[in-house]
Amino acid sequence: MFRVVVYAEGPGELSGSRSLQPAPGTPLTEEELGSAHLLVRRCLEKTRGLTADSVHFEEPLRTSRGRLARGSLLHSRDTLRPLLFWAGPIKPPDLAIVLVDADGDDERQGLLDSAIEGVPVEAIVAVAIQEFEAWLVADPDALKAVLRQTLSLPRPPEKLSRRDAKEILKRWCEQHARSRDEAEIRRDLARQCDLDTVAQKCTAFASFLRKLQAPRS
Repeated sequence: MFRVVVYAEGPGELSGSRSLQPAPGTPLTEEELGSAHLLVRRCLEKTRGLTADSVHFEEPLRTSRGRLARGSLLHSRDTLRPLLFWAGPIKPPDLAIVLVDADGDDERQGLLDSAIEGVPVEAIVAVAIQEFEAWLVADPDALKAVLRQTLSLPRPPEKLSRRDAKEILKRWCEQHARSRDEAEIRRDLARQCDLDTVAQKCTAFASFLRKLQAPRS
């Protein structure tokens, strides 16, 4: 069993079907996994040869105030580092993933890589350009399969302006998803997108795959 926790800026990346917020360290069921979990699992299958059923996700730690770490909280070294130290009865996971958006900040990746140096768990920061949704909409074949329409972006995914990919995906879901909700569309795109295509079109995703290939000794 390979245990993973995922931190992400927005609820869209992590939202599955759940009635209550699990406590830190709680194993997540398949129904509780969001699009980020599903994409991370596929990336681990590709880069480390893990099987899907061997990758188990758990609810991550909270901030010192007991809050879910979302948005700009994940940009702060003072907030981020404590989220990567497990203590007491909670056993550290095998891997912690932090997914954040660049939002036009070219220095964010380097600053956050520096912020997690020396933490006791294997941790990887992935900064999407400009946002996580750019990865979900990068493969036109997956978009066609999931939304049942031939759809194309006005520019390459990483050339879109801040929030464009998020707003385009939301609009496409409203126009073409019928009765399905956006969270399920995101999950389907994460399941079906071709990882090589996403890596070819999104340099930040390609970098994330390379980081996963080289676990810390």
